[in-house]
Amino acid sequence: MKKIPLLIVFIVALLTNACLKKHDPEPNGEISSMEVSAKRVNDDVIVDIVAYTDNGQVNPKTTTFDAAEIWIAEDVKGYANMELAYTTTQTSLKLENLKPDKDYYVAVKGIKNGKKTGFSKYIMFVNRSLKPTSTLFEMPASAVYYIKSSSTRPYVAYLDNTTGEVILQNWQDKSKKVIVKNTDTKVYQVRGFYAEGSRLFLETSNPYNHSERAFEYYDLATKKFVAVELPARARVWNYAFSADASKLAYTDYSRQGLYIYDMTTKEDKKYLSDSFYSFEWSADGKNIYLIRNKAFMGPPIAEIVKYDITNAAQEPTPLFEWRDETMAWVMLSPKEEYILFASYISNSPDLWIFEFKTKKFWQISGIINFGWLSDKEFFVTTGESESGTTYKTYKYTMP
Repeated sequence: MKKIPLLIVFIVALLTNACLKKHDPEPNGEISSMEVSAKRVNDDVIVDIVAYTDNGQVNPKTTTFDAAEIWIAEDVKGYANMELAYTTTQTSLKLENLKPDKDYYVAVKGIKNGKKTGFSKYIMFVNRSLKPTSTLFEMPASAVYYIKSSSTRPYVAYLDNTTGEVILQNWQDKSKKVIVKNTDTKVYQVRGFYAEGSRLFLETSNPYNHSERAFEYYDLATKKFVAVELPARARVWNYAFSADASKLAYTDYSRQGLYIYDMTTKEDKKYLSDSFYSFEWSADGKNIYLIRNKAFMGPPIAEIVKYDITNAAQEPTPLFEWRDETMAWVMLSPKEEYILFASYISNSPDLWIFEFKTKKFWQISGIINFGWLSDKEFFVTTGESESGTTYKTYKYTMP
């Protein structure tokens, strides 16, 4: 599945926000809109406030404000139940007196020259987070967007975009080795571990024609590369391999719908006629989980539904809704008890964890990459760096 682009959007947004804050705002600009972001820093929730002026131009620029009102609600019903919590002249503020184990929504109003703006778009944060149990490793900044993990073996794999090397690393004993290197005619991208972690799948592409996808897998036991045979007429676009590496679900550049290719029997058939862009297999290979935008009169809502692949005519089962369309890079835990996903709902590139049993969320801010290490353990690479050239990757364990 193509998940990297949206996560890179998060990183670009993070860098863009940083650049905006480095530039001096226009002090005389009238406020045209306000924006608030919320991120978790250790056990604290920090909100950052930005005022914009369009200044008669297409792209708004930051401007100053005399004061800002911070409005908060424990539940969101539009803006009707929001209450004024703070009036501040600061652009960054730590929120106090938050109740534990609660979901919150926050919006701001700006005040300048005696004029008060309307509400900003409200955002969500939770007063519930997790702390890392250990540091797994540091890696080059050029590699952090490409990490894939195994949930059955202590391995991660990544592409170092500077050297063009694909690295296989054992996060327990810290050993690592180069298994292949990009060339002028063949470019590798790490796509994930399958078949109980025994095969590392790599997408290969001609650097001059990225629409013609091809795949190989690296067999960890034999240390050999094996080409993956695709259907003769397929031009694979979005895709997901089943956990046992026996099937490929994909959309096609030339044909509408979702197709399932059995790599054992070589059968290739159309499963659904609708358009798809983001989907995952269940661990047992019996279902496909699809992320889609729900038809709704109001703010955009993303939802995850489950399809039974043995019965395409059956209506999908709704599983989970999310109040923001930026939901992406969804990963189910091996036993399908939790999901990890990226979202910009807090105006921050955050990892969100959802537990199906309790319906609880956890929030980890400033993420770059993440993935499952076992049924309850996952890794997170953050955007924090002491050296500026390497980034730390941490291990987390669900309670």
